[in-house]
Amino acid sequence: METAGDKALKLFADLMVEKIHQVEDNWHKPWLSTQGGGLPQNIEGRAYNGVNSFMLFLLSEKMNYSLPVYMTFMQAKESGVNVLKGEKSFPVIYWNFSIKDKEGRKITLDQYRALSKEEQERYKVTPFMKTYNVFNVHQTNLQEIHPEKWESLKEKFQAPALKDEQGMFTMPLLDALMREQKWICPIQQQVGDKAYHVRGENGYIVIPKKGQFNSGENFYSTLLHEMAHSTGEPAYLNREKGRIFGDEKYAREELVAELTAATTGQAMGISTHIREENAMYLKNWLAALKEDPKFIYSLLSDVGKASGMIQEVSQSMHPYLSPEERFLTAVLKHDGKELEEMKKDGFIPSEKNIERARTNGITETGSELLANIYEIAVPPTIETATVHKGYEPQLGL
Repeated sequence: METAGDKALKLFADLMVEKIHQVEDNWHKPWLSTQGGGLPQNIEGRAYNGVNSFMLFLLSEKMNYSLPVYMTFMQAKESGVNVLKGEKSFPVIYWNFSIKDKEGRKITLDQYRALSKEEQERYKVTPFMKTYNVFNVHQTNLQEIHPEKWESLKEKFQAPALKDEQGMFTMPLLDALMREQKWICPIQQQVGDKAYHVRGENGYIVIPKKGQFNSGENFYSTLLHEMAHSTGEPAYLNREKGRIFGDEKYAREELVAELTAATTGQAMGISTHIREENAMYLKNWLAALKEDPKFIYSLLSDVGKASGMIQEVSQSMHPYLSPEERFLTAVLKHDGKELEEMKKDGFIPSEKNIERARTNGITETGSELLANIYEIAVPPTIETATVHKGYEPQLGL
């Protein structure tokens, strides 16, 4: 008998097959079309992870939802919000556990964890998949009922397209990570035309210098792909990667890296495209998904772990941002608290700092923050926050 979990995985696999067919028809098409930064979350602000994160990204793109924010029917009701007539829910999955002793008496997972090892041996733990259904906020009347909440969500998922001094797209947190060598292995930027990860205890990442790419976005998406590979080493997530180019495990690892870069990039505000050398695997990936929909669960579980690891380390780079990076990011993300703190610490923006912020595009909100905190008059250069869209990849990297 097909369970709700089986049906959800089949739906996930079908969505993934549809996406791979789109990429197969045009592998310049991004895995995910960027509409803003941030991971899919529920209405209370808790981010979805693992399988659910990527699938909700795919669903948001397919249905053209600009906000990847979801709620259950009960959450909608508790918020005084109605689900619009005719709208269909989407399943979210998670694992639960049935824990019983020989007499059939049940205990909770927390109770089981509190037992000694000897006591735990008296119980049988059976994992099972559970599902619950969610609706996107666009499927509700949230915008009409709670306009302030709607605007705050829009603000949260805006992704300013920051530019460096050379005019190329920049991601300050990843710049700081490379500059301070805070990743799990060294990252070497050098002149060349290859990007790769060297495995092993003394492994490292090699990536061409940013100026060699036709766009900053392509540079960072390539970096995220190689960082994804590095997470699979035995000391970290310990994935079986395969050894021979083209074998089944090698192909799977490439898909993990592709989707990790896509998920992480989407959360950070950029789109990533399939690497040219991986286009050969598309038919293999389609066959695996059609043969066993459960393949999607193990695959996206690995993607979720790798993406989570990259994002956790990247977010920890905030203390390593230069004052100039902090200022630019705060102005364009409307972070008044950060600007107040910087002023308190004695930071005064130079004319160069102001000009760089202006050329990146200051919104009316950003202009007001500069006036109120620094008493600097800078007219807004755009009406709404600049949200970075897709880009064309440079072939061969």
